[in-house]
Amino acid sequence: MITYMLAENLKHKHSILMKLLFIAPITVLLPAFLLMPVYFTVNAYNWWYVILMPATFALIPAMMHRKEDRKLNYRAVFPLNVDLEKLWVSKILMALLYMSITAMIHMLGVYIFQFFVGEQVGQKYEFTTLLIASILLIITNIWQAPFCFFLAKKFGFIASIAVNAGLGLALGILLSDSTMWICCPYSWGIRVMVLVMHILPNGVPTEVSNPMVSNTSLFIPCVLSIWLLTLSTFITEKWFSKQEVNG
Repeated sequence: MITYMLAENLKHKHSILMKLLFIAPITVLLPAFLLMPVYFTVNAYNWWYVILMPATFALIPAMMHRKEDRKLNYRAVFPLNVDLEKLWVSKILMALLYMSITAMIHMLGVYIFQFFVGEQVGQKYEFTTLLIASILLIITNIWQAPFCFFLAKKFGFIASIAVNAGLGLALGILLSDSTMWICCPYSWGIRVMVLVMHILPNGVPTEVSNPMVSNTSLFIPCVLSIWLLTLSTFITEKWFSKQEVNG
């Protein structure tokens, strides 16, 4: 599997995908720093996991798929004596690594920028809090990797991004402050931030006494996300192993 992952990573070396891992966090950090510095950390995180992260997490698998598909339509892969299931899983694992890298870049950016904004409205966020928040955002969204790969392979680059980013924005925000939040994977990360960072889905800081804080679980969405990742990876790897070159 390591060999497959190294080969997958080599395909994207010096590509626009690698630049995206830095560009996406900066797209959030700069506006939050320039527009409302007194709410910098709150906005930098809320705008990230509500708007930019769903789009970025959709772009990463979609761009990885397009690299393989655009010129050769997987003709360089299917005829070879390779394990297609391992190949598919390696793509998912690399996508998860790239997702984790861009989330950590965002976290480090927020932590560094905090030294330049001075006092902020609301609580002070220590490095440990930011790290835990970002790790939880990764865990509660890892299920998106196989799902977005499937969308990209089945329906194309644009459809993958539109569906995942669209659902993330619509369902994630709509259901995250309702009692149905646990039923919507796109709401898991948004809701967990209420408990960890005390930020409501609409970006407004809240107190620990808010009922939404006490009614939010960290354990359940993390377990569900890992379970959904495992299930969707198993299903899609079986589906991919039966694919053939078109044309």
